[in-house]
Amino acid sequence: MKDSGWMGLLTGIAGIVVVSTTSADVSGWCPDGQKAFSAGKFEEANVALNSCLYSPPENPAEASQGYYLRGETYMDAMDYQAAISDFDKAVELDPDNANAWRSKAWAHYKRDELHPAVTAITMSIEIDAQNTESHHVHAQILTAMGRTGQAMDAYDLAYSFEDRRKVQALQSALADQGFGVGSSDGVYGARTRDALKACIAAGCIIEWN
Repeated sequence: MKDSGWMGLLTGIAGIVVVSTTSADVSGWCPDGQKAFSAGKFEEANVALNSCLYSPPENPAEASQGYYLRGETYMDAMDYQAAISDFDKAVELDPDNANAWRSKAWAHYKRDELHPAVTAITMSIEIDAQNTESHHVHAQILTAMGRTGQAMDAYDLAYSFEDRRKVQALQSALADQGFGVGSSDGVYGARTRDALKACIAAGCIIEWN
């Protein structure tokens, strides 16, 4: 399963395509790296970002975003330790980089480092409390920790923002794992919640792609 990031990159739950904003406008910095990243050419992006980060920009937000993007290329390569190192640099430079905190949480989750994963995703949610992706990642981590009740609460928060497209993707993901909800109507109602509860109780995890 390929990991992916945010900032226009294809990400999501079980194949959901979501587009997130960045914490800073860095459109003028390292254009080759950003262009390759946005096009999903992660190896090419990594090479360009390595070159650009050899002399990081003086603006902390720009430098933070650079390390965040390079970290995402390491996520794509499943080099989670290298990714964590870059995400650590990103949040050190810009503690309000919610995307970097969320990706750091996911990298720790992938390494089965659940306690630092919880710490990181909590930071991301404190910065951006209305982000479906962050609450979903939180739910994944809590499920892996066996905290099923708290995981369901996190899922409820994730899908309380009335984004029908994301709910439809969740419904499709549940159906793929044998927890069908009937038609994928994009409504986070009783049928979807019951299927999700059954999925959590069975130990299934709807992974972030």
